[in-house]
Amino acid sequence: MKHQIFSRLRLGWFSSIVCLGAVVALVSYLWTSPDINIFSPHKTPLLFSPYLDLNLATEVTTPLSNTFFSANTKSSLKMPTSELLKGFKTLTLAFASGECGTEHWGGLNAQTLAAANIQALQQADVGYMISTGGADDMFTCSTEKGMETFITRYQSSHLRGFDFNIEAQQTEAMIQSLVHQVRLAMNRHPDLRISFTLAATGSGDHNSLNLTGQRVMNAIAKEEMENYHINLMVMNYGHADRGNCVVRHDQCDMVASAIHAVNNLSRKYHLPLNYIEVTPMVGINDETSNVFTLEDAHKLATFAKTYGLGGLHFWSLNRDMACTSASTRASATCHGLPGIDKLAFTQAFAWLTAPPSQP
Repeated sequence: MKHQIFSRLRLGWFSSIVCLGAVVALVSYLWTSPDINIFSPHKTPLLFSPYLDLNLATEVTTPLSNTFFSANTKSSLKMPTSELLKGFKTLTLAFASGECGTEHWGGLNAQTLAAANIQALQQADVGYMISTGGADDMFTCSTEKGMETFITRYQSSHLRGFDFNIEAQQTEAMIQSLVHQVRLAMNRHPDLRISFTLAATGSGDHNSLNLTGQRVMNAIAKEEMENYHINLMVMNYGHADRGNCVVRHDQCDMVASAIHAVNNLSRKYHLPLNYIEVTPMVGINDETSNVFTLEDAHKLATFAKTYGLGGLHFWSLNRDMACTSASTRASATCHGLPGIDKLAFTQAFAWLTAPPSQP
């Protein structure tokens, strides 16, 4: 099919070789990386769930397969849902914003979007997380009724949970209210997976969270919350300076900086590693000097798997394809790196959820 984006992820002998090579590379890499704490491996299953940016869609009334990759164009790629979703176990749908219960998706009606896409995910046997907030908008919640309306809207047998992406816009009172409502919802829905996505710094200090992130952690502590995940956005560190990231060869080392952020978070807040997740931005980041390569993907995936992180995601599935022309800045619909095929990053991460090879 001319426009087919997805095909089955082939994870046989080739992936085994890639996995072994990545492990060897990571061991060598960690040995020479500064300030790396070697944690004990954990048995908890790791969640691999790429972000899918639904706010790019222009046709909300059609199924997910017809809105994916539309990217603000007037026409959408027409792909069967089975082809679109083949090979995935879980996706994270982004971003719901506004007040809980009356939320929207980039201005699109939430109920219409849910009706158009949830059934498609169920039919394809793909689990999904619902993510809120994001860099350009915020999600708030002030009432139990609003939170319950929000949760109910997306419920199905394939709903895995909710991801609350909290960046710079929320006030401390907004954060406290949201975390409080999330904790109450967790009591009502104990089987739902809950994560808070926070910006990370890979700098050399001992706190890898900004003020917003620290306020979220304080609110979580105040609510005495348990069984949650902190998802670190390991991206957009800034220019290559030790105040921003781990510097190697005059560039921010994206993986060493990510590991450093995980290390700091675990130590400062006494979080087990299976409570911590990471999300890189593949390819050219918004801070264009920060570039997350395919080699970085193999290294970070191996670290996450080997040392028992709770999850690994990436921003975003929409970007896991080559740009149609040379690019020197971040795009919402391609990674900007030459010579790398579409879905290359997905396949670099995919072995994380591959079944054990048969003898």
